[in-house]
Order: sequence, then C-alpha cells, then structure tokens
Amino acid sequence: MKRIAAALTLATIALVSRNSFAWFDICNNKTNGASMYVTYASYVPNTTKVFSDACGSYDGVYSPAYFTAWRNTGWWHLEPNQCARVYGPALTNTWGYVYAQISDGSTLTGANIPFTVSNVAFSIDQYRAGPFNCGAGCVGVNGAGSCGQPAPNYWTVNALPVNQGSYTNFTFSIH
Repeated sequence: MKRIAAALTLATIALVSRNSFAWFDICNNKTNGASMYVTYASYVPNTTKVFSDACGSYDGVYSPAYFTAWRNTGWWHLEPNQCARVYGPALTNTWGYVYAQISDGSTLTGANIPFTVSNVAFSIDQYRAGPFNCGAGCVGVNGAGSCGQPAPNYWTVNALPVNQGSYTNFTFSIH
C-alpha cells in the first residue's frame, strides 16, 4: 500500500506543468530614491465572473459556462528597495503585463500594450471573451459594486509585456 501511495505521489508531481508559476513579484530597485505605483495583468482562461469596473461590478455566468479575460489589478505602492507580490496563485500563461507610474518621471522601456487603470484600487477584466460552453441551462448574473463618492476616474496606460517563461517563481525588477 505504501508503494502505491508513493507511486501516486510521484506521478502527481510528474504531471505538474513546468509552465506553472508560483508567484510574481515586482521590485523597486531604482537607485535615485524614486517611489512608484505598479499594476499587473495576467490571463484568466476560465472564470465565471468578469469585473467591469473598479467598483466591483461584474457580469457572471453559471458553471459550466466561462469567460476568458486579461485581469489587470493595482495599485501597489513601492518605496525604494521594496517588493510586492502582485500575483500568488499558479499561472499557466507565459506572459504577464506590468505598468509602473514612477515618481521620477521615467517609464518602462518597451511598454506598448494598452490597459485601463483607475485612480482607486481596482481589478478590471479587459480583452475579455465569452461566455463559452453556454448551453440552454446557462443563466447570466449581474453584480453591481459599491463605489464611494467621488466615482473612480479611468485612463489608459501602456503596460510592458513580461515573458515569465517557465520559471517557478518570477521577480520583475524595475531599475
């Protein structure tokens, strides 16, 4: 029995994809003392909710239907030599997207993918598609978030594509 349990454990470990990621950190390694606010976007291939604004409003479907989306979240404030874990669950995609609003006015070279951000803490699903696999029994739901006054402002920023490759853990340093 112990051999079977050990074999099953090893088989499970062998089936774990080398492309899964344990976490994504962003670090402020600016040497001039600049602080920054950062956002991170990642692909969500199968979700039953897509968030449409910074107030927590969403459109949803009941399983087994699903949406796909790029989920952009922010803000994390980083002082010099500080890091933030911007994504903790396992990822299966190769690419993430980072935007940094840096106090010294510098930008991330090569940032060219537009994402919407808000002046408040947010999680907004963009470039979304679906619902998929929505048969006759699929009923949609809507949720309305609650925003304080004044309502959030939105604008578009250009995020930097980051090839996360097949790393177990990934740290993105901003210099």
